[in-house]
Amino acid sequence: MLSSLFRGLTAATLAMGSVQAAAQATELNLWVMSTTEQQQQDMRELLKPYLVKQPNLRVNVTVLNWESAWAKITAAAASGQGPDVIELGSTWVAAISSMGALVPLTDAQQKEVGGPAAFFPVMWGTTHRHGDANVYAVPWYADARAAYYRSDVFKKAGIEPRDAFANWGSFKQAMQKVNGTELNGKKIAALGYPGKNDWNVVHNMAPWIWNAGGDFLGNDRKRSTINSTEAVQATVYYTSFAAEGLVPSSALEKDSGQIENGFFNGQYAVIFSGPWILKQMKTPKAKGGQLESLAARNFGIAPYPAGLKGSQTFFSGSNLAVMKSSKHKADAWKLAAFLTSRDAQVQFSQMSGMLPARLDAAHDPVLTADPHYAEFLAQVRNGRHYPSVAGWGPLESVYLKNLGNMFDMVAGVRGKYSPLAVKQALDATALEADQVLAESN
Repeated sequence: MLSSLFRGLTAATLAMGSVQAAAQATELNLWVMSTTEQQQQDMRELLKPYLVKQPNLRVNVTVLNWESAWAKITAAAASGQGPDVIELGSTWVAAISSMGALVPLTDAQQKEVGGPAAFFPVMWGTTHRHGDANVYAVPWYADARAAYYRSDVFKKAGIEPRDAFANWGSFKQAMQKVNGTELNGKKIAALGYPGKNDWNVVHNMAPWIWNAGGDFLGNDRKRSTINSTEAVQATVYYTSFAAEGLVPSSALEKDSGQIENGFFNGQYAVIFSGPWILKQMKTPKAKGGQLESLAARNFGIAPYPAGLKGSQTFFSGSNLAVMKSSKHKADAWKLAAFLTSRDAQVQFSQMSGMLPARLDAAHDPVLTADPHYAEFLAQVRNGRHYPSVAGWGPLESVYLKNLGNMFDMVAGVRGKYSPLAVKQALDATALEADQVLAESN
């Protein structure tokens, strides 16, 4: 009788302890973007070693789509009802921090994750905004762009890749020579890039504008310079490939994903894209990759052709931040610090195909053992990011719309294409952009 009573009391005590433990557990909400094929599952795997050491911690992961994330994040920032930890695209930190929605990092917290010296300088520059000394986020992963070319097509056309990508002049000549090269009974177009139906239009244009000596904003960050002589020159050069038939007109109706598939399928000899291409070419088709494709066995990586002001590439990514609305800021920070640690960044790079934002992680032997990865990393050292200003979000929308319309001009759908027409269109773009800047300052 006493024994059964004791067992009953023990069971009740254990049950009560479980309830108390559950009641004492800290629950964090984490919002991340859809970056991998199975983001929810990958985040569980990524968080597993951390949660094993934190038995009283629960992390609820919400995966956002890039297309709708901006609206949801700004709504959360405005209402004060956001998650504890949030992923922000590198161009979004300035805007969300200007809304007063993020917790500034202390000097001790910055030191804990290694500070500026631990990360790609370009990425650390996105953790704060112009004119504000506070740091609001920690870089998590990076995206950069380089040229991918079909080495077998270049060989058949008698083109040396190093010469082809040396500068704007040699690149145009190489594309003219490679265009229409026949391989396995199929003609291949020189270059593939998307038109106005792609959200990457500004990212695609940026390196050409920078390499011509142009930029999107003036030094004071208060006026648009999209119609500068250098920016006009770059836009004319870039669109000329489509105007001259080196980019098929059909490509201008596609988005980046379709252009990348075209490269895998042998439609284009050259595309400019990011590190995720490497992951796709190492992944079997049964798992959604391109390992068995001819392109995966015959490709090389090259830098952007140099303009008058050098060879820079577009370099961006995502950061993690703690929101002021969090009721568990200390635990939220520890979670963000774990996810931006070396080991976590290396693991997430393997999952997503993106570059780690930490320098030690990006150069980890696990990743650099792949010669193509090492080659890509070498080509993106001259990375550059947009100005970190609060109004960049709406400003980029203006640039996206107007630069996208250039391809209608090339196709003859919107006026007649000419360098003068490009200049006039960019003058109008600058006026519209200046209005947006005036409203955000």
